Amino acid sequence: MKKVILGALGLMFCLSSFGQVSYLQFRVVPNDREGEFVQKETMYWAKVAEAAIKKGQMTGWSLWRKVGVTEVGAPNYVFVNNYESFDKINMSNIWSEENLKTMGVSGDMVETNSFAPVAFDYWCQMEDSAGGDYKFAIVNYAKPTSIDGFIQENKTLWKPLHEKNMQAGSNKMTSWGMLSVVSPQGNQARFSVLTWDGFNSMADAMNYARNTSNGEVNADWQKVLSETKMGEILPNGFEYSILYELVMRLPAK
Repeated sequence: MKKVILGALGLMFCLSSFGQVSYLQFRVVPNDREGEFVQKETMYWAKVAEAAIKKGQMTGWSLWRKVGVTEVGAPNYVFVNNYESFDKINMSNIWSEENLKTMGVSGDMVETNSFAPVAFDYWCQMEDSAGGDYKFAIVNYAKPTSIDGFIQENKTLWKPLHEKNMQAGSNKMTSWGMLSVVSPQGNQARFSVLTWDGFNSMADAMNYARNTSNGEVNADWQKVLSETKMGEILPNGFEYSILYELVMRLPAK
């Protein structure tokens, strides 16, 4: 796994302050080797991340498993590495011999890149978040016509709604957040921003995502729907909304 930046979202996805950085690494793991992949990453390589976190070289690390299949050969695991800022990222320090020794074995013995390649990766900046812990995340990948417009509406219109619902426990959401893509950018990029909706069970996530009749939408939702400009900012909707399950998070909570 060395030479491939630790993991990649914690999903995705939980940072403590804005301006922080997330590196998302999407991996394609064969079904018949998922157990081996998870064991090696959580029992060995996670120790390198843990050592880096204790030294302040990273602020967090997590591994997420995609629930279901979106298409044959698509990434099914995502790592999320969190950093205080781009200025504070030093890969030489993270991959120091001292950190690597915490695994207790040679990296060659527990490597996973040969059978679980990196499909693509993204560097992102945290824009906003609310709530606390979660075990499942619906990640909404988007390419809005205006990134600034998308971010500002989410901050001023959607975040307050999500915070109110989380406080009331009305829809079982426990976390919400938003990242903007720093790299790669351009017409060929898969997404330029993402939001996540966090839950503590798969049932809670599915019930939130399912279609509902207008009668089930409360007054607060109706107010937001009457004010939103997302029809203009995101005319084609999300590129993808994918459910992920947490495999492991550091620091542990």
